[in-house]
Amino acid sequence: MTNNTLPPVWLSKPFLIFFAALLLLAMAGGYQLSRIFSQVNEAAAQRSVQLLEIEESLDEAAIGLGRQVQEWKDLLLRANDKTLYDIHLKGFRESSIGVQYALLNAKTAMQDIGMDTAEIDHLISEHKSLLSEYLLAHSKLRPSVKDSSNKVDMQIVGVDRKLQQDIASVKAGISAFAKQQMYRTPETQGNRNFMIGLLGATSLFFMALFGFIFANLMIRQ
Repeated sequence: MTNNTLPPVWLSKPFLIFFAALLLLAMAGGYQLSRIFSQVNEAAAQRSVQLLEIEESLDEAAIGLGRQVQEWKDLLLRANDKTLYDIHLKGFRESSIGVQYALLNAKTAMQDIGMDTAEIDHLISEHKSLLSEYLLAHSKLRPSVKDSSNKVDMQIVGVDRKLQQDIASVKAGISAFAKQQMYRTPETQGNRNFMIGLLGATSLFFMALFGFIFANLMIRQ
């Protein structure tokens, strides 16, 4: 007697093909979604780090400028002591280089995230002009002449104040921009939800399509 019993539906070849396709679709979708989340998180983290680096560089520039001013005052006060004078002159030069280096670091970090560097370029030029004023005044210093140090110092009293204010202003702008990026987090989360919904809709579409094909195959059998 011939056995005409059909195998269970879940063991039929069309069903197994359908199940394998769904499994592959789920795996591919999960992998793509994880990659999207990873890229978004890495980009946001990198941007936060670079914004922090810009703020730190501007802080270093402000501190270096303060040190430059102090070294200038010290070298004028010690103009009659060659040893101390040389020490503070060296400190003045090193702090000046430090300010330029800090500003260039800030500019590089801004360029890396596509920010406009016009304000940093202005600070760099402004500091160079300030340094020129200091050097011009220094060339008129005559330690052997009475009150020479005071006269030289009076020529540049307060010339660094504008640069200090400009550095603080640019730093405040960077801080505001960083806060703005933080406020965009809900928007970013909304984009993520949209991507999840899109992926889910696509998965349902393919599941319906495979289900339709599978139903047709079963009917034909």
